[in-house]
Amino acid sequence: MSTPSPDHGPERFLRTEHLQQDLGGRAVRGGVITMLAQVGKFGFQIINMAVLARLLSPDDFGLVGMVTSLVGFLTIFKDLGLSAATIQRPEITHAQVSTLFWVNTGFGLLLAALTLAAAPLVTSFYHEPRLFIVTCTLAGGFVISGLSVQHQALLRRQMHFATIMKIDLLALGCGTMTAVITGWLGYGYWALVWLQLVLMTVTTVSSWIACGWRPGGWHRECGVRDMLGLGGWLAAFRMVSYWIQNVDNVLIGRFWGTQSLGYYMRAYQLLVMPLSQINLPIGEVTIPALSRMTVEVQRYRDAYGKVLQMVLLLTLPVVVVTVGAADWVIEVVLGRQWIAAADIFMWLGIMAFAEPVRYTTSYLFISQGRTKEMFIAELVSSIFLVTAIVIGVMYSTKMVAICFAISSLLIRTPIVLWYVGRSGPVRTLEIYRIALPFILASLLALAALFGFRHSSYAALPWINPLTGVIIATAITGSVFLLVLILIPGTRRSLKDVRKLLPMLRKSKAPASS
Repeated sequence: MSTPSPDHGPERFLRTEHLQQDLGGRAVRGGVITMLAQVGKFGFQIINMAVLARLLSPDDFGLVGMVTSLVGFLTIFKDLGLSAATIQRPEITHAQVSTLFWVNTGFGLLLAALTLAAAPLVTSFYHEPRLFIVTCTLAGGFVISGLSVQHQALLRRQMHFATIMKIDLLALGCGTMTAVITGWLGYGYWALVWLQLVLMTVTTVSSWIACGWRPGGWHRECGVRDMLGLGGWLAAFRMVSYWIQNVDNVLIGRFWGTQSLGYYMRAYQLLVMPLSQINLPIGEVTIPALSRMTVEVQRYRDAYGKVLQMVLLLTLPVVVVTVGAADWVIEVVLGRQWIAAADIFMWLGIMAFAEPVRYTTSYLFISQGRTKEMFIAELVSSIFLVTAIVIGVMYSTKMVAICFAISSLLIRTPIVLWYVGRSGPVRTLEIYRIALPFILASLLALAALFGFRHSSYAALPWINPLTGVIIATAITGSVFLLVLILIPGTRRSLKDVRKLLPMLRKSKAPASS
């Protein structure tokens, strides 16, 4: 029997030589298409959040939030960081990816079993009997999602960003529709459970259809040990990072109950949602591109600098509106019945001034294969953050948000930035130099917004919450862009954004190729 040609056998889904031609153009086109598709995702999520906030109670969100803290933690081990290993490795074989597929699938089954075993413990910890059946139901998600880890990784490795976004949109649309219908029919918190299960099922089925690769058998000696090491450290990092993001949910749920947790989680999710719509897709495009530039130091440094400028340009105005118009935003998106979450929302927004910069350090760590260092940096910084959260939970949910914000802004982010700049092409001072003008512009925009909020104009009868959000957005955008225009060194970043769509139109190559 003849050996299949690499261009026609399963190896064709693993090769990346063709990506070296017009790599920058592919990254730009992928980034633009990904960002445009994120508008659709953001729309689905806004509908999801706004409609479900009116159909369900804070108690419903808090109840499911108690379970998702555990389920989300175990989800980290489903991936084991092996998707990043598949994306980052310069060369990879069919045998290696097949072996990783079976590793992910096996861990999916194991985690489902662990979740079922943990259901009585979760119920006992929170003193909430309804959690038992919810936990058991969500356990099935591990088996479903574990089947698509390597298919998703191969799509990203091949820079098929348009395909990935179509899958995400379809899954989110189906999940949102299911949740809204079940919520409207009066199933309460089960709407949130079915949202998760439908989203994972549609993602897995669509990934298998879109990616033509099919797994082979398990191979003992195929050179996956190094990949398991890279993925293992990444999984360890995600484990620590996840508990940093969820220890507040666990403690609030345990000591302050489902309603307080519902307010806190909705505020946190409302803040994170628009930021993740920007950060996650940019990361999906940037990490594969930077991974191919590691030997070209200046090119790597320039590419990261442009990406950081792009992230700050798109995220910081959102943060300013969040902090300066928190009450208006809460009323518009969630409704008047959620106004108790406004103060929490505002304080978490202060934390978000540092989040976009810190988040981009993962692009550097992963593309350089420094996942062990990324884990250590996150572990060290988490000690201070968790201590702050524990102090805050002794007083109130609002105090948790205050301690979270201050610790993240002044301790966690500086530690991670120092660590990532110790080696590699991009130094810590370079990151601060790039970020400083954007931070200055956002602070001045926030000052202008606070000035308006405390003036007599903000009390005019025609300024309802929706009008207030529109005015706050206009003030923030105008001041932010004006300051950047007045700073000569940042004008180029504005021009780079303007060039994205013309570059997309000029290219004849499909974005998903």
